[in-house]
Amino acid sequence: MTASPTMNNDHVEVDIGFTNPLHPPSPAALHKPPSHTPRTFPAADANVTGQHKSPSSPTLASKPLPTELGRRRLSRSKTLPRMPHGAMHRTHLSLDGLAMGPDKVERLRRWILSLVTVNFDLELGPKITSVYPPLKLSLSEAQNIAFSSFPDSSHFEEGSQTHSFRIRLRDCAEGEVWANDAPRPSSTDGFIYGFSCFTRTKDASSKRGYQQTSTVVLTQLPFPSLFYTIISKLGPSFMSHGGPMLEAACHNIASWPDPIPGTNVELGFLGSVIHAEIPLAVDTQQSMSALPPGRIGESDIQILVSVCPSVPPILSYIEALLPHLWSVWECVVLSEPLLIFGPSPTATSIAVWWLRDLLRPIPLSGDFRPFFTIHDAEHTALVNPRHPKAGLLLGVTNPFFERVCQHWPHVLSLGRPPISRGKSEMNEIVIGPKPGWKSTHRRYTSRDRALLKLAEQACRGSEYAKRQASEALRQHFCSRTAALLVPLQRYLQSLIPTPSESRSNLTTPDRMKPFSDTAFFASLKAHGSPLPFKSSAKQREFYERWLRTPAFGLWIARQEEVVQGVLKGMM
Repeated sequence: MTASPTMNNDHVEVDIGFTNPLHPPSPAALHKPPSHTPRTFPAADANVTGQHKSPSSPTLASKPLPTELGRRRLSRSKTLPRMPHGAMHRTHLSLDGLAMGPDKVERLRRWILSLVTVNFDLELGPKITSVYPPLKLSLSEAQNIAFSSFPDSSHFEEGSQTHSFRIRLRDCAEGEVWANDAPRPSSTDGFIYGFSCFTRTKDASSKRGYQQTSTVVLTQLPFPSLFYTIISKLGPSFMSHGGPMLEAACHNIASWPDPIPGTNVELGFLGSVIHAEIPLAVDTQQSMSALPPGRIGESDIQILVSVCPSVPPILSYIEALLPHLWSVWECVVLSEPLLIFGPSPTATSIAVWWLRDLLRPIPLSGDFRPFFTIHDAEHTALVNPRHPKAGLLLGVTNPFFERVCQHWPHVLSLGRPPISRGKSEMNEIVIGPKPGWKSTHRRYTSRDRALLKLAEQACRGSEYAKRQASEALRQHFCSRTAALLVPLQRYLQSLIPTPSESRSNLTTPDRMKPFSDTAFFASLKAHGSPLPFKSSAKQREFYERWLRTPAFGLWIARQEEVVQGVLKGMM
């Protein structure tokens, strides 16, 4: 495990962190029982090992992205803890006892807020057992993290899976605080992101015959591809070697360079080097083709941090939706609310992050939740008899949501198309909406039939074919989002005052002219749109709707900020 790869003589190894053994843990607990009854799902998940049964209720029975490396290279071997020989037996699955200096904790928190372990209690359900570095959380935030880190659908038996969640930070009321002496989480958008690796293993000492544990990375950065990579390595290593792996992870992350927007960084982590591109802004669309060519090592990992993870490929979950993807994309850019139903948190997480990415560079105007449970503090705010909020992307697995969200205009159910069943399968109970697309939306644009055929063929092909088709779908819909903005950007040019106009306008010399719907539609009629609309009437109707979305308001405000900055610089 600690063997170092052969290095050229002109490269210098850089030690980016190792660990000392942990002290014995002293777990903290949450005391709030779950209040739901899990349901059963028949479908297996592509990112799950083992069979199926529910974990989260105490009532249940049992193409590479290249980067040229410099002369100083990160040492993969020195990103791992020095473990004693034969240390594969289970050790303390806790972070209690870990201590880092204040400076190192501050450096760690440039990238993550904390590492968290969550165990299952037969009476209380999921509960947080350790957090490092400590965080001051409200009791509702702590409960939300605990339940969101566990699957709430009853299809998981034994093995492991990864998923993610997003929860809103709220002010802590006096007496409602967990870990009172710790600092509050910091966030630029008011949310924290959790990336969880849930593991269920057989354990003869447990009353239920198995142990259930989630390892969670809490972060303020919406970088799904990066943190899926991190938790996919960290979770299994922690379950095999215990606390030292979490400690090593903390030291590794604390040694990373600053997450500066628009940069490429090398991040050493548990025996690998991650080459990561950070976007200029949260709404910047990242492109694989934009990266320079170069060489990487065999154990190196290359990622665009803000995109949906490429493994498992999104095509594995959207086969039943393929003919409807163009309608789904239109709903996303028109700020329509979508309920994303899946057989597992892994499926819903991947799908929600994928859809959120397709919106770029249009600003995010609504909320999105990769995995949402009935224990979320905002459950009644987001799921109620009223019309769902504009732009909401809600990923769920509990069939409870199918009943209470019947009034939602768009339901996207992940999976493969239904097939005819033989007599031996007639007794199988299927709970939840069947895979497909249920919507009141009528499509404005034409499909790309060649791409649709390619994706359908890839569904019957290899994993490589699925990854290639998934990337082709992403590039296609990202290009459509960019094409949507072309008529608006063209019209926007006519609103920017010339230098002489700015000098003559003494009251607001650095402001754009007001946006006029009439003038815009005259420009649209004259020049058209790159999008393949079914008719000119459909084209006008689509843009009339888009100008009424909150996304347009955010977009035009940001364009005004950019123009204002340029005009001020010219004066």
